[in-house]
Amino acid sequence: MKVFEKVEFNDTFEVGNDFISVIMSYAIPKAVQDIDSYWRTEGAEKVITDETFGFIWTNYADTREELLDVAHSVCSSNTRIKSLTKDFCKSFLSDLYALIEENEDLGLNGLRIRLLPVVDPNFDYLSRMCKFALDAEKKQLYDLWSCAGMSASKDSAFFDYLWSKVKRQKGSVNVKLRILEAAFENDAISDVLLKKIAKSSPKNIKRTATHNLSRKIQNRKRDVKRYKRSDDLKMAAFMQEKVDTLERKVMLFVDCIDRDVVSNLFDCLSKDNLPWLMPAASHHYWLAQRLQSRLDSNTE
Repeated sequence: MKVFEKVEFNDTFEVGNDFISVIMSYAIPKAVQDIDSYWRTEGAEKVITDETFGFIWTNYADTREELLDVAHSVCSSNTRIKSLTKDFCKSFLSDLYALIEENEDLGLNGLRIRLLPVVDPNFDYLSRMCKFALDAEKKQLYDLWSCAGMSASKDSAFFDYLWSKVKRQKGSVNVKLRILEAAFENDAISDVLLKKIAKSSPKNIKRTATHNLSRKIQNRKRDVKRYKRSDDLKMAAFMQEKVDTLERKVMLFVDCIDRDVVSNLFDCLSKDNLPWLMPAASHHYWLAQRLQSRLDSNTE
């Protein structure tokens, strides 16, 4: 309103270095806090850039944890942050990683784990975890690296090892289920482990294994159709090979008569492999009827 312009103040204030310093001390932490937020403003991206990142890190120590989160976010996901580049953030995280001493400090090991998915996605979590496996006093470090590997390891041997260490006791099935889900999530499930599960595991573990295999097969089948529609026959053939490989894995479970397992296999097996499911499906009238109907049909 124009009346506001008529207000007069009798002041002699001038913007000086002290005032600018106060503003920066207020604004910079706020910008760091806001930049990775869904509700962030454009101003935050003007404050935090590749060029200003180092200055802020050096001079505003209280923001370092949040800056680390921001850099990690830029490297790890499809972030909406445009003022920081992935190359800059990865370089920063790699340099920071190189400064971490090799010791048994929990905090430093936790920081190393935090950076590894960006700095070294193929890190050998199994070897690091085994360094602490035989010393009871280092159980915290063992558990720390065990959890880290469950989250990020791409090595099927890591999950085979964890599985082998689960003792038969109350709660052991739940532990194995967590290991199994993590192995599938990281695409690190071995044929050795699947064979063990198919041969002697409880039905809920078999259900989890076949559910995940079925889901993967169906996803790859959709990929085959998508590439065929776009006339990319090379990629379609490549995806079909993945389907065939996964089907060979899930076929390990055709003798299991559990209804949920049979249903999982029915949903993913190709028509040529469905006859192998008949003996198990015969224990469930409705599934047996569906299976026979599909075998009698002219479609895949």
